[in-house]
Amino acid sequence: MGLLAGAFAIAGAVGASIPLIIHLLNRERARRLVFSTVRFIQMSHQTNVQRHRLKRWLLLLMRILMLILLGFAFARPFFAEDPATAPELGGVRNAVIILDTSYSVQYEDVFVRAKNEATDRLGGMEAADAVALILSADKARQVFPIDSEHSHIRTVIENAEPTNFTTDYLDAIQTADDILKTVSVGQKQIFLIGDLQKSGWENFLETDRLSPDVDIEFVNIGEEQPNNHAVTDINVPPVVLIDQKDTELVARVHNYSGERVENLAVSLFIDDKKVDTTQLDIEPEDSSDAVFKVKIDLQNESSHTGWVEIDSDALDIDNKRYFTVQSMKSIKVHCVNGEQKGADIEDETFFLTRALRTVGNEGAPIDYTESNTIPSADRLLQYDVLILANVSTISASESERLKTYVNGGGGLIITLGDQVDTGVYQQRLGGAENSLLPCTIMQAAGDPIGKDDFQVIASVDFRHPIFTPFSNPNHGDFAKGRFYRYYQTVPTSEATVLAAFDDGNPTLLEKIYGNGRVLCFTSTIDREWNDLPIHGVYLPFLHETVKYLALKQVGKAPDYYVGDAIEYSGSQESAGKEVAVFNPDRKEERFALNEQGGLFYENTENPGIYSVHRSGEEPFYFAINVDTAESDLTPRNPEELTSMLVGTTETDRIPTELTPEVVRQYEEDVERNQSLSTYLLLAVFALAISEMFLANRV
Repeated sequence: MGLLAGAFAIAGAVGASIPLIIHLLNRERARRLVFSTVRFIQMSHQTNVQRHRLKRWLLLLMRILMLILLGFAFARPFFAEDPATAPELGGVRNAVIILDTSYSVQYEDVFVRAKNEATDRLGGMEAADAVALILSADKARQVFPIDSEHSHIRTVIENAEPTNFTTDYLDAIQTADDILKTVSVGQKQIFLIGDLQKSGWENFLETDRLSPDVDIEFVNIGEEQPNNHAVTDINVPPVVLIDQKDTELVARVHNYSGERVENLAVSLFIDDKKVDTTQLDIEPEDSSDAVFKVKIDLQNESSHTGWVEIDSDALDIDNKRYFTVQSMKSIKVHCVNGEQKGADIEDETFFLTRALRTVGNEGAPIDYTESNTIPSADRLLQYDVLILANVSTISASESERLKTYVNGGGGLIITLGDQVDTGVYQQRLGGAENSLLPCTIMQAAGDPIGKDDFQVIASVDFRHPIFTPFSNPNHGDFAKGRFYRYYQTVPTSEATVLAAFDDGNPTLLEKIYGNGRVLCFTSTIDREWNDLPIHGVYLPFLHETVKYLALKQVGKAPDYYVGDAIEYSGSQESAGKEVAVFNPDRKEERFALNEQGGLFYENTENPGIYSVHRSGEEPFYFAINVDTAESDLTPRNPEELTSMLVGTTETDRIPTELTPEVVRQYEEDVERNQSLSTYLLLAVFALAISEMFLANRV
């Protein structure tokens, strides 16, 4: 037994002697009285004296007891173990429950079991225990602060729903550890309730260990042998020509189980219609590809949406993967001619024009236009590829238009020549920051007049889509072309050299800029500085280059995952205008475009097709998918995880330091929970009523 204010107990004991002293001082003394006949008086007197004496003794005891109890009540007594030996410092626990809400817990009834386990852990707490709750998933973490109101925590657990995000256990554990650092007294406990899958622990570092006074319990509610299949990837170009016959869509399906799957149906949907179905046999823990021919039976250019779907299993959310594709009748190419001389062979685009307007059986249809100035921003948006052919100079406004055009997904080809002002190019399109050029343009080398010395293309990257068709020597030899003059260039750090002369100087360079690409050809596109236009590789080279920029601006459609922010790019003329965004459930949200005419949309919590609608324009579609890293349900061993976070020996743990402040706080918590003082005061009150009643009786 302990007393928080022992002085009151001493005062109560001292005060208890006061009634006794008063009683002894006021004790009645016998007096002799003489009566003639005392036989009846004596009998009555003896009875009254005995009754009166008993009453006085009872009153004395009650008054002494009241003072003693009053002193003890103010002394605030409590019963507890010695703080030095109490393992939990008075039995009070401070617990943080982490409930996994990532999409893997949608497997069968895993999340129902998880909520039941969380409720059971909460039910095992005492009323005085403090509890916090974390609903944990990557990019979706809700924290309910540490509190003793268990009913509120219970309600949140019962109403919790799984999300479509991946797992991030470490972030939740570090948050729980930070919560418990604010607690000075009591046992500190973390309950992690989830399927413990490996993907949630990939970023573990040694510094992620818990504080030495924090314990953790792992509650694995996952299936012992989960059986899951998922569509993990789709490879489809963002733009498909309507009449193109060889466009393929490849969907990769992974078997996340220990059993071989046979005849798994894989279906392709475009514009809500099933267009094809195939079947796959997949070995355990292996992948297989389903190949479809993309057939868009439409006559008009438009955007299309679709998905690949496999048969339903215990985890449905990863059985679909969505995509968008743009259909077009032809590739729209616009060329800015920097040395325009009509139909003369000396015209800069004489050979270029004839090459791009010639379409064979294998070539893509090209809609070619030409001007001697860079088009306006609105007109640029109509073209898939823009060519600057030996253009002399570029203004500041034109350079900004070009950067906006390429950043939005356009393809740009820059060819050099005798008209180019390299200083202006470097100033307007180059620079250390926001450079559009893939290289620094130096001086021109060679003599196009004498033609005695020349360079040939000695190095070509045949792995690149432009040059892959030429990997077979019978399909063209770039080394036959003679280059009498070219610009020496130095590639930027972000650029790639696709072809080079035999002296090592680049011939063709590429740079990714935003959502588009830039190619720089360091010589002329006509015969003024080289004779490439009269060789057989010239025409297919130009067609492959234009096709690559128009149909594969960034290789394939971007992968947007649940929770990613999507950028919708418009023109400055549309700034402030309102757009409507529809989510996969067809719920509408309205936004005003920013000063650049763009929008960042972040409410992508569900997989599916989202669309942006603006008055007078075709809808803009984007696909959101789940990150299938979460589809692998293989768990980590709880003992291994405990070793990672807590340590392997008891010496790794240190108890709460028993400072006077800690002991005092512990004693106050125990006394407050036991409330003995309240009961003592009630006893004093009851004795006071009884004493008053007894003292007034005759």
